[in-house]
Amino acid sequence: MSNLELLQALFDYRVELVLWVLGSVLIYGLTVNVVQRLRRTSSGRLGRYVAALEGWPHGPWLSQVLRFGYYLGIPYLALTRGITSPVLMGMWGRHWFRPGWYGELGFGATLGLGALLLLLWSWRHFLLITAGMDQGTPTPHYAFQRRILGVPWGWGLIVLDVLYLEMHWAFYRSAAIRSLGDYYGVFAGFLLILAEWGLNPRIRHDLGLARRNGETMTTMAIAFTISIVYYFTANVWMCMVIHLVIQFGLLALVAISRGLLDHEGEHN
Repeated sequence: MSNLELLQALFDYRVELVLWVLGSVLIYGLTVNVVQRLRRTSSGRLGRYVAALEGWPHGPWLSQVLRFGYYLGIPYLALTRGITSPVLMGMWGRHWFRPGWYGELGFGATLGLGALLLLLWSWRHFLLITAGMDQGTPTPHYAFQRRILGVPWGWGLIVLDVLYLEMHWAFYRSAAIRSLGDYYGVFAGFLLILAEWGLNPRIRHDLGLARRNGETMTTMAIAFTISIVYYFTANVWMCMVIHLVIQFGLLALVAISRGLLDHEGEHN
């Protein structure tokens, strides 16, 4: 194989992964916008079908199947076809269990703990501010997650949701790292995630409100934190653990927020 053919093969290999990622972004953008439009036109036949599916008792299971196929199925197909690799996605590393590796994990854990404390502090003040603005019933932050935590094994759905996001982010990040290298690739992957979220009309609507619910911005902050942690550890499992700790920490804070607000009110 000549040098030109070798360069052509390498170029095609990188482009194929980028095309897979762009296809994933396109699927996400089309799906969320079509569903949103059908919800607005509920008088039509397709709109009624969407409303019926959302009211169907087994609708949540269907949603999980579709989410599983999108968030895990696409990266799995890319892995089995050799388009990306476990190393690029941070599922395995050549330097793991070597001297210095545990220090990298410790540094990543420290970053994650710092992010958790910062988010807890931010949410505490956010809850205090929104409580003063609420008239009557307070805003139910993280209502769905808190509701499923009340059922047996509901925490497993939180873990599954974090697994979806981490593998999805790792897949996008792998394409950026292969094209741009570790440093620029990690942050380009984060920008790609933001660009995908920008296609979601519900996220755009929330960001355009003067008073946001906080969950969208928190997810963006977590994604940025995970990007930093991944840059230093190149370990998606470490990122997943940190993500879980942050998620459950925030849910615990929101769950006890009424007691905190009452306590603050007694001192003010």
